[in-house]
Amino acid sequence: MSDFKVFFERLQESLTKDEFVKLTLSKPMRKSEGLLNVYVRLFKVDGKDIFELKYRFAEENEFKQFSFESLTVELEKLLLETFRTACLFTLSEDLIVLVSKKKLVSYRDNAPSFKNKLPEIPMQS
Repeated sequence: MSDFKVFFERLQESLTKDEFVKLTLSKPMRKSEGLLNVYVRLFKVDGKDIFELKYRFAEENEFKQFSFESLTVELEKLLLETFRTACLFTLSEDLIVLVSKKKLVSYRDNAPSFKNKLPEIPMQS
């Protein structure tokens, strides 16, 4: 879990406290690859947490689903190889994760952007 320990601890804490709103990865390292953003939403399926990642490309969107354990692996890979910024939106705070060109990770706390959780929508398959 290396440099993302704080990030994953805050993510887990937001789930435990039922304060998770969404997660966004942005600022691609190479726009030429076509992946512009990744959006993470949480769904409950049969009482289990399922994270749906929406990979937003210039021409289309791709969706994949992950458990929490596989989500952390995917997020770490995306932040080290593809994106420079992640924003964890919760009801109590926004946590900004910044990854430098030298792969140094830093954090910034902001006031929460959301007062309410996002509305439930049917899960896409």
